[in-house]
Amino acid sequence: MDALNAFFSTPAIRALWTDQAVIAAMIRFESELAAAQRDCGVIPADAAAAIIDACSTFTIEPAKLAADARVAGTLAIPLVKALKGAVAKKDDRAAAYVHYGSTSQDIADTALVWLARQSLDLLLADLVKLGDALAAQVEAHRRTPLLGRTLVQPAAPVTFGWKLAGWLDAAGRCAVALKRAGDEACALQFGGANGTLATHYGEGQRVARALAERLQLEVPAISWQGGRDRLARLGSELGILCGALGKIGRDVSLLMQAEVAEAFEPSGEGRGGSSAMPHKRNPVSSMYLLDASYRAPSLAGILAGELASEHERGLGTWPNALPVLAELFSLAASSIAAARDIAEGLRVDADAMQANIDRLYGVVYSEGISLKLSALLGPAQAQRIVGQVCEQAIAQRTPVAELLKRLPEVTAVLSEEDIDTLAGPAPQVAACQPMCSAVLYQWQEQKAQLNSQTQED
Repeated sequence: MDALNAFFSTPAIRALWTDQAVIAAMIRFESELAAAQRDCGVIPADAAAAIIDACSTFTIEPAKLAADARVAGTLAIPLVKALKGAVAKKDDRAAAYVHYGSTSQDIADTALVWLARQSLDLLLADLVKLGDALAAQVEAHRRTPLLGRTLVQPAAPVTFGWKLAGWLDAAGRCAVALKRAGDEACALQFGGANGTLATHYGEGQRVARALAERLQLEVPAISWQGGRDRLARLGSELGILCGALGKIGRDVSLLMQAEVAEAFEPSGEGRGGSSAMPHKRNPVSSMYLLDASYRAPSLAGILAGELASEHERGLGTWPNALPVLAELFSLAASSIAAARDIAEGLRVDADAMQANIDRLYGVVYSEGISLKLSALLGPAQAQRIVGQVCEQAIAQRTPVAELLKRLPEVTAVLSEEDIDTLAGPAPQVAACQPMCSAVLYQWQEQKAQLNSQTQED
């Protein structure tokens, strides 16, 4: 169901993981390997020329390759066999130097991380745009009061910008962690049959360095056929990213409920419609965010679960990294696109936010009132007063501030102005500002780090 599943991804990321793209990445490995071995004097220059020329026009039918791979156990074996046949037509002697001193896992893993490198560049660029959109929303709403909710029940107000700052904080940290894991994972795999490059007779490391430079990959200290922690870490960061962005979808879908109606995804013709109920406008971007948050962690767990592989090359572990990481990148791209859609087009109803605070008649300010009265009257008396006043406020639909002003024991220690301040949003709004500022400053530092690293790449 590749076509039907496409709406859980993005066109840009799907283009990097098509059958043709995977095959092209594997062929590029063979072409660049021949060039690196030529430069290091490992294979004859004319043989390298024939291989590079054949690679430039080589094609193979993906369905046939997959069928042959089912028998061989890896895509590399039938691919290399077909490439040798293509080279032999140009230069029979050069065919012997195709895939020289390499092994199936070298081509499979290196093609995989090369595709991952391209995918990471796309994801990180979009994460920067997401961060900027969230930062703009934080600035716009850092003083917009919003009912805080803990254990899905009303709590003291925060500001909507403070809530958005929490989303931005997580997204920024995930972007930096993903970049770090990606840089580490995008390392050349080149070890030959047993990982030691023995058939290169002392030139293996020189070839590895030349090949990595051509592919713009890192050179590891040792080949990593049996060491899969880099890919597991990358998969884990992709899963964590999807989970962290999933919180945006969870929060927005709850804020969009008609009973709450405080913030909304952008609207549009045909967006979020129902096949049965014409009045509905479903939170579709939130749905994509939650879908990825459910699926991605389990996929990441597959890679983490394979770390204890057998000896120098595990059985049944490395071939599945391709489909697992392909889906993880697809889900991550879907998440980032959905989060950007929300962040860039978010509609906010500040009046509804205030109305939802007001309909609780000030009981949500009970903590601050209780602490102040405890210092003035003692904890026991303060708890009794505040508890009774909160019950009366809900039962009588009368603001807490008004009820407090009727109590002589309270007005003896607090002025009406003090009561209005304690039973109002000003202290909570003020408390949110330092954290909003800190997150915005942190994002600028993170963005500079991400942008500078991207430019270096």
